Amino acid sequence: MGENIRMAFIGVGDMGSHHAMGFDLIPGCEVSYICDFDDRNVQRTLKELKNSQPIICTDYREIVSNPDIDAVVVSVPNYLHREVAVPFLQAGKHVFLEKPVAPNVEDCDAILAAAEQSGKILQIGLVYRYSNLYRRMAREIQGGRLADVQMMWCKEFRDPFPPVDWFYDATKSGGALVEKNCHHFDIFNWMMNAKPVRVFASGGQHLIRHGHSRVITNSYTHYPAKEIEHSSIVDHAWVIVDYENGSKANLGLCMYLQPRNLMEEGLEFGLIGSNGAQMQAKRDKTISIYGGEDYTKEEINVDVRSDSLAGGHTGGQTQRAEFIACIRSGRSPVASGSVGRDALLVALAAEKSIREERYVYINEMG
Repeated sequence: MGENIRMAFIGVGDMGSHHAMGFDLIPGCEVSYICDFDDRNVQRTLKELKNSQPIICTDYREIVSNPDIDAVVVSVPNYLHREVAVPFLQAGKHVFLEKPVAPNVEDCDAILAAAEQSGKILQIGLVYRYSNLYRRMAREIQGGRLADVQMMWCKEFRDPFPPVDWFYDATKSGGALVEKNCHHFDIFNWMMNAKPVRVFASGGQHLIRHGHSRVITNSYTHYPAKEIEHSSIVDHAWVIVDYENGSKANLGLCMYLQPRNLMEEGLEFGLIGSNGAQMQAKRDKTISIYGGEDYTKEEINVDVRSDSLAGGHTGGQTQRAEFIACIRSGRSPVASGSVGRDALLVALAAEKSIREERYVYINEMG
């Protein structure tokens, strides 16, 4: 590896484009190749690059064994993660893989095995692990502000996925709880600091229903509105996760707000500790701690700018910088393959619980 880390970007839709823009700004990184079959995605990304002049290709297989590539960022649809990530790992490339690891356990384990055999870095795009806000929450918990976390919740009430067919096909995305909520199940696992044991979920289709054509709009994508008729994913759910230490977490999902979540709290996480204190994070921006021994309310101001690219996801730029740092140092990333697998198992158990209308134990999932 030379002085610069030469990178290839496989897929530059919504997330892949942001990744190319972000890595382009990191000293010592070079966006060497962009691979996407949609020239509109490529041209939109090229306009945003400040420091790199990448070579363009349409088939990732053309560059798998290219000695001029040190690392790849894989931001393709979930069902293609194994197909794309494994050959690059086997070719000795470091891989940043967008979440979820895969839409099923078999593909996930194949990717993790390839990473283990290659000895190269595999980092999963569980971006909240790198957010200043959620890292501060974790430090408050570790410092004993809640004593032992007993209960936790997440309200993920939002607009639909982008109007792209694969999101709405559970065989390709893994389902809504896999594609979207692996993020939030990972935060549960992180803050609880315990192993999840079993999951019970209830969900279904209220408005985005299979066989009922609906024009789908999304507030953050560049893809235009489109009619979606065939959907095999839930558009709402409640999920309860039981942990081995007796603590419990609850996630509420709604996928049909219009035009997006305009409620004051936005995305909300909450925690209650054994000392009666409560902690709340709202809209990826603020932390409040209430009660405990007295009637205190504390508002914690957190730097929510430096960890992201303008307009991008909280923690987004920090996760990119730490991927580069891991390549240079050889240390394992915080959002490792095993961390991604743990979040995936909870999500898959929730999907299975909805289908089978029962508790699903994590050890059933593999």
